[in-house]
Amino acid sequence: LVLFCFLCLLFLNFPLLCSGQGHGHSHDHAEEHPSYKYSREANLLLKDKEEPQRKPVGGKIDRDSLWFNALGSTLLISIAPFLILFLVPLDNSSEREPLLKILLSFAAGGLLGDAFLHLIPHALVGHSHDNHGELHANAHSHEFHDHSQDMNVGLWVLSGILIFLFVEKFVRLMKDEHGHSHSAKTHTEKNHHKTDSKNKSGQQKAGKDPANDIKIAGYLNLAADITHNFTDGLAIGASYLAGRNVGIVTTITILLHEVPHEIGDFAILIKSGCSRKKAMYLQLLTAVGALSGTVVSLLAEGYDEMATAWILPLTAGGFIYIATVSVLPELLSDTKLWQSIKEILALLLGVYMMVLIATFE
Repeated sequence: LVLFCFLCLLFLNFPLLCSGQGHGHSHDHAEEHPSYKYSREANLLLKDKEEPQRKPVGGKIDRDSLWFNALGSTLLISIAPFLILFLVPLDNSSEREPLLKILLSFAAGGLLGDAFLHLIPHALVGHSHDNHGELHANAHSHEFHDHSQDMNVGLWVLSGILIFLFVEKFVRLMKDEHGHSHSAKTHTEKNHHKTDSKNKSGQQKAGKDPANDIKIAGYLNLAADITHNFTDGLAIGASYLAGRNVGIVTTITILLHEVPHEIGDFAILIKSGCSRKKAMYLQLLTAVGALSGTVVSLLAEGYDEMATAWILPLTAGGFIYIATVSVLPELLSDTKLWQSIKEILALLLGVYMMVLIATFE
């Protein structure tokens, strides 16, 4: 009981203990571009503050080392969380159903926390850092720009929700049409052969289709995960353009961010009908998004800012849709008191993980 009380006290006060770290930062960039965090300029500024004496050596070797370090870090944030899945005792069996729902709650908390505490706040940061000198002279214009920027972010979040809704509706319509045509074909074959054995085999074949089918939520979650990993790749590439130490810090931050996400996404895929092996394989495929983002960032060297300005809120909208439409309704089917308490605690833990990551970030 004492240990439980101590853990609860630590759980509630840990953000307050860590909040002092954020006050030491400069407020010079309080009104930055939504994607300034991912820009080369932001990381160069951090590097200048930390290592004013160091100068880039330049040359082909440095360029090769840059690509090696950036791509190596991207593979690390993709493979390390994947290996943790081998330790998660989860499958489609009925015995694991309570644990699966607890992990689904954790996934929902992580998705909502990531959307509201990480992606949307980064997209809502103010205007570019280049306009501080003209702030008072253009106060009205600047205020109008901020309002326009906030509206754009909100529209992109709504667009993410609507896009996922349209995709799910379209896939469901296609599946319904395929199911009707399959049923009509089976019915015609039954009338043609007119045998009880054919009827039974047709019923068995029809009954097998849903079991092998993966729910749409699984594919939607994969799409959102790939997009999210793409932005992580952009951040890693931009950070290594600024310096090796900055890149290492960014990699560690993203790695801590990815571990709870990977476990939650794995639970969503299992609940969507994937086998354990297939779910792990699909999770590994999402590394393509991170690698693509890193390559784009290294090649563009700053032009990726325009992409992150809409990718971040669009991804947030996708996360909100998956959590509220696909995951949370699954948790309402179980009304047992103790199971419900564990699910609520797991959801709060998922949100709290995002709070800690946002605090340190």
